Amino acid sequence: MDDKIVSIIIPIYNEKNFILETLRQVEDLALPGLKKEIILIDDGSQDGSREILESLKDKYRIVIHEKNQGVGAAVRDGLKASTGNYIVRQDVDLEYAVSNIPQLLQPLIRGEADAVYGSRTLGKQGSYSKLYNFGSAAVNKLFNLLYFNRIYNFTTAAKAFKREIFDKITLEEDRFETESEISAKIIRRGFKIVNVPIVHRSRTMEQGKKMRWYYTFKIIAALFIYRFKKI
Repeated sequence: MDDKIVSIIIPIYNEKNFILETLRQVEDLALPGLKKEIILIDDGSQDGSREILESLKDKYRIVIHEKNQGVGAAVRDGLKASTGNYIVRQDVDLEYAVSNIPQLLQPLIRGEADAVYGSRTLGKQGSYSKLYNFGSAAVNKLFNLLYFNRIYNFTTAAKAFKREIFDKITLEEDRFETESEISAKIIRRGFKIVNVPIVHRSRTMEQGKKMRWYYTFKIIAALFIYRFKKI
């Protein structure tokens, strides 16, 4: 693997209106000393996203799922297609600003961490209801109690990793439970996670947000499963 390459994995599901703008921002992003490898995964879109990606196949690495499999499956297949020593996950809907990427990478480059999580709590974020904020805080508190750690937002989609993590762990979850799985396995394998502040803009369900309230219970269940499951 070339340690001068950062693989930027972008899962996509029915987000045709964001694809080109997100790619423009990623292309324009200055990452001195690093070459960008952009990997786009269409997870069974039915809104024309797939057709846009297919028109870009000569420029980017494209992975196509014929049917929707979930964000975990999309990230897993993006990892398989990647070659960089640094891995960044970037959501296509721009809830998490592309401008967060340099600060996610810096602790990795400086050797201060193996994984970096962007924290909505530490950074500038969009508005949420009191109920959402309470629920998010409670789930993160549970994570930290179970894993004896201090992560502010383990479900954040703004994450960066050293490649070697994925040489030591195998990902299994297809959907949002992947957030619990990745964090649990990273910690249990002895890797270090640090938090950095990020810019975050929340979306409503009407605007296309994919995360539904009931996934919270599946994420919590996965926390307990991966706390005790052999890895």
